[in-house]
Amino acid sequence: MIRFGPSGIPLSCKGRTLEDGIKDVHKLGLNAFEVQFLRPKVRTRPVEEEEVGLKAKEVPDKFVIGVNKGRDYREIFVEDLDKELQRGDMLHSITGGVAKEFHKFPRLAKLSKELDVEMSLHTPYYIELSEKDSEPVEKSKRAFKYGGVMADQLEAETIITHLGLRKEDQAEDYLESSAVENLRELRDWISENCETDMKIGLETQTGEDVFGNLDETLEICSQVSGTIPVINFAHIKAEEVYPLEDEEDFAEIFDLCKKFISDEFYVTFSGVEKRRRDECRMTPIKRGDLQFEDLVYHLIRMDDNVTIISTSPLKEHDAMYMKVIFERIYSREIGKELRREDE
Repeated sequence: MIRFGPSGIPLSCKGRTLEDGIKDVHKLGLNAFEVQFLRPKVRTRPVEEEEVGLKAKEVPDKFVIGVNKGRDYREIFVEDLDKELQRGDMLHSITGGVAKEFHKFPRLAKLSKELDVEMSLHTPYYIELSEKDSEPVEKSKRAFKYGGVMADQLEAETIITHLGLRKEDQAEDYLESSAVENLRELRDWISENCETDMKIGLETQTGEDVFGNLDETLEICSQVSGTIPVINFAHIKAEEVYPLEDEEDFAEIFDLCKKFISDEFYVTFSGVEKRRRDECRMTPIKRGDLQFEDLVYHLIRMDDNVTIISTSPLKEHDAMYMKVIFERIYSREIGKELRREDE
């Protein structure tokens, strides 16, 4: 099955809530939705009188990440959420963005299944997993875990992350070993703390100061079970290692990734314009250098499940455009096959 959907709440969605977004995706004839959890902010405040005696996870309308007697939340997380709140406790919660709807997530998980909208979640873009024992890495791990809890409550099948940055003085084997070590820790944490059997998707990147191009991503996947490559075709095109100029070029990418896929490929697609060396811009599909039709011909010939997320500036509009192009070409190819059988 080929699924299409937007990255983030549709631009045309009037309500601007995650619930409205899921319903709108379904109404638009789409069946995938990548939730964007991009800028987590932690708010710390004293427990209020009416909250005394509640369990931390029972506090309404909050995504509580921990409770203690002070303001430092960096060393606490899920293990504190079953304790009863007392006077003098400090409550730490994530605010802003989709986190404000966290109390609805179990119901939204049920809604998405009823509407056959497959959910996934993208962690913040600043995630740094390609070094060791630094505050950016620890901050990234915390943000990833927040995303893991949210994805678990949404029963999302994939949580997507980037690998991090590349500094001039860091050797390739250091970047690789750091990413492997950090991802294994996060994978084990998810296994221990989340009920949903979710995969960690590593999104391919481009840029001289970024770690995680296609080849590097595949190498990490080979060393960390439970991870899959998230194929960002715009980034692959921009890097100019794989040309992506015809159906065979797209087939090569799928072949490289196939051994890491158990049930479904995860793809992101948009237009892309290469502006100058090491700089590119995501564009609407019609304006970019990538030809979606070339990908469609390969999708028709392959016998695999694929989720395709529109990361175009036009979000759901280009998701629907891709769906229309796919159905048009698919119908035409089926017609040709039937005519050949009749001859």
